[in-house]
Amino acid sequence: MAERIRLRQICLLTDRLEPLIDTLIAVFGFQVCHGKADLTRYGVPYEEPPAHSAAFFSKHGLASAQLPIGDTFLELVAPTRPDTPAGRYLSRRGGGGYMVITEVERTEPFLKRVEDHGVRLAGTVDYPTYHELQLDPRDIGASILSFSGHKQGEPFDGQWYPAGAHWRDRVQPGYRAIRGAELACADPARTARQWAAVIGRDVTAKGDALRIALDDSEIRFVHDLEGRGDRLDAIYIEADDFSKATRAAREAGLVVSEGAIVMGGLKFREVSSDGTN
Repeated sequence: MAERIRLRQICLLTDRLEPLIDTLIAVFGFQVCHGKADLTRYGVPYEEPPAHSAAFFSKHGLASAQLPIGDTFLELVAPTRPDTPAGRYLSRRGGGGYMVITEVERTEPFLKRVEDHGVRLAGTVDYPTYHELQLDPRDIGASILSFSGHKQGEPFDGQWYPAGAHWRDRVQPGYRAIRGAELACADPARTARQWAAVIGRDVTAKGDALRIALDDSEIRFVHDLEGRGDRLDAIYIEADDFSKATRAAREAGLVVSEGAIVMGGLKFREVSSDGTN
């Protein structure tokens, strides 16, 4: 039986947190629930981070902000200095989708597949209550993929360490979840096979995309038609009325192309009415 795995968080890389947060609030009404930065202007009291967490973000030169979308999360990260992986990526590729973060019951089965297929780790997070494996995109293609799980509590019990303890208080009504992540690739079939090998799920073809089904979510692989290089190109959001956000985006002067709101180098798309992306 395949291990349970769900899409839990999308990481978007940007040069500065505040302008993008303000745009997300104006278009979607999302609220900030947690982060590694001074977010008091967004109603998040500053709390001194635990030593292990502070050391990780200082080492990697990152500031962050978490915004809940149902019980999934959009994380914004911004380099605090250029001599870091995120800083170098930003100067080379610009802002946009940076990481697909999944929640799993146990990271061990996924680590075994990673090792069996010779995939390198771009990094690990090993906190007292939380563990995360970050896969090197040079080996799997398009984006960092993370397998993440908690060391305490019950699997899939709703907790999510990166979002803090009070994220439920900041959920914006009308938005149910991020249901899909879409990778644009020069060779979608090859990239899909590489991701499937470490995830442990099959690739299926549907419509114009190859897909890996997760629990209540999916990862899609499509051809890069814009010539921007392999990347995390879009996310799919389940919402009661996505058209409200589309109207707000147009009023804010954002690009809205083929139903997608383009923001921070990432496309925000609606889950279709039949529940598929």
